[in-house]
Amino acid sequence: MDNGFDAVRGPVLDKDFCEQAMYSSKYLALILVHREREIVPAHWHSGLEINYVVEGSGTVTVDERVEPLKPGKLCISSPYAVHSFVTENRDGRPPLIVSVSFDGERVKQVYGFAERFLLSPDAPGATDEDRGRMISLCLEMLDATSSIAPETPLRINALLYEMLYLAYRRFVVGPRRHPITRNGRNVIQPIIGYLESHHAEPLTSEELARRFGYSREHFSRVFKEGTGIGFKEYLTGLRLEDAYQQLMYRDVRSLSRIAADAGFPSVRIFSTAFRRRYGASPLEYRNAHPR
Repeated sequence: MDNGFDAVRGPVLDKDFCEQAMYSSKYLALILVHREREIVPAHWHSGLEINYVVEGSGTVTVDERVEPLKPGKLCISSPYAVHSFVTENRDGRPPLIVSVSFDGERVKQVYGFAERFLLSPDAPGATDEDRGRMISLCLEMLDATSSIAPETPLRINALLYEMLYLAYRRFVVGPRRHPITRNGRNVIQPIIGYLESHHAEPLTSEELARRFGYSREHFSRVFKEGTGIGFKEYLTGLRLEDAYQQLMYRDVRSLSRIAADAGFPSVRIFSTAFRRRYGASPLEYRNAHPR
């Protein structure tokens, strides 16, 4: 009997790069088990997401912060946070990653403050015991998804509600930046979606301002207020993420090819930005982290 949980699929994204998750009416979240090497493109959704790495390696990027994936890694993405994954084999074993993406609209019906907070596995109020309990819940969820017992939906929903309670009780780090809206619509997410899709092109703040109907000065202010960092810094982060994936997870390519394909105007600018983020030149980093 197929319970439908193990089906791995790429996220279905709308034009603003919001994941259009196909939530079941039975559950508060979409539960996926990733078992293959894959690239999950940058996306966001209105509910929090919890991932736990049982096996495998790779990288996770959340709002421009790139972190390595390894067994035992617990990841929590806040509502509306832009995030992406690259999963790889490790020591000859394929990835095994539990992913729980909560339905933001349904969560709000239970807890109306859900969208107001930023969450992190490293929250100051979270103890090792809290992290251990969240990991145990993820492993219990993995076990539950393989069950075909008639009471399994009850067990899964119990786990989902405990995960949600624990996340908001112990893993909150502070309030989420209030979204900037125009005519009732979040104005930052379409801009982020466009940058994700076109970051390799020679973009400027002036061009983006015209495209989205702002003066250059107003665009720069709106972007900084909405993301917390400047346009140039954000764009460089996207290009670094692209270049990192090319450098580490594709066949050996020249630095000039990687830089150009990621959108950097020169190898020098690429190498300087890479060293600033990773503490080593691209070649030094690749040699120190063989596949």
